[in-house]
Amino acid sequence: MAEKVYSNDGMIQEFNYHTHTYRCGHAKGTDEDYIQAAIKAGYKILGFSDHGPYKQIPSPGLRMEWHQLDDYVESLTTLKEKYEDQIEIHIGLETEYYSEYHEEKLEMLEKVEYLILGQHTALPTGEGTFFRFNTSDQLMKYAEDVCKGLETGLFTYLAHPDVYVYHQDSFDKTCKKVARMIMEKAAETDTPVEVNVHGVQRGRHSFPNGTMQYWYPHKDFWKIAAEYPIRCIYGIDAHDPRELLDLKAVEDAKAELEDLGLTFINEPLAIRR
Repeated sequence: MAEKVYSNDGMIQEFNYHTHTYRCGHAKGTDEDYIQAAIKAGYKILGFSDHGPYKQIPSPGLRMEWHQLDDYVESLTTLKEKYEDQIEIHIGLETEYYSEYHEEKLEMLEKVEYLILGQHTALPTGEGTFFRFNTSDQLMKYAEDVCKGLETGLFTYLAHPDVYVYHQDSFDKTCKKVARMIMEKAAETDTPVEVNVHGVQRGRHSFPNGTMQYWYPHKDFWKIAAEYPIRCIYGIDAHDPRELLDLKAVEDAKAELEDLGLTFINEPLAIRR
């Protein structure tokens, strides 16, 4: 990807809490590379939230391993101190919610500052990815697990809630039901909801109904979201330091949804410590 740097004058959002590292197996660059890119782009706050591990489930190429967690925290803690005069660094994890692993989430929160809820797969083993065509039953599984996660109060915000639309033939009645279930729960729990910029960086794609849209943010989903009293936040979901420099992608995400009247957070999030 060619490096694109846009002026940070009037920057839409001066903080990003969704940043990955090489430890997940599908991101590139060093921890310090991301920090330096964020400073160059004009960010005031950078939160790292690499894919959180499971103790007994090896997940090469999907998420970090449990034994890497201490190194992750130690590396970012050192860099947090090194760059404290240039940027505010926070250490978190992006993770799914499965009720049987609730205690592991609590253990994660003893090591990091915050968790982001990002429901990627139906099972913690990595089976049943939601980045695909989903049956009605699979869509409902997604909605139910996301809602259970939101109810716990463990998560600072909900990442890419519309990934389940990724390869659907249409935004049918089940897709609409899922959107309403999730938005109702997000409003009830006052959990911010992410407009994911990584989906914009992947470009528009042809849908079976003949439209050209982003896989996410998917406008039909956000039309429903706009009916609820939710707060939104942009998340870069950076898997490459250069993606933090692509401020135009944030502008494009804003342009895609600006006619819907969504409310966006304009202050940094309250992080536990």
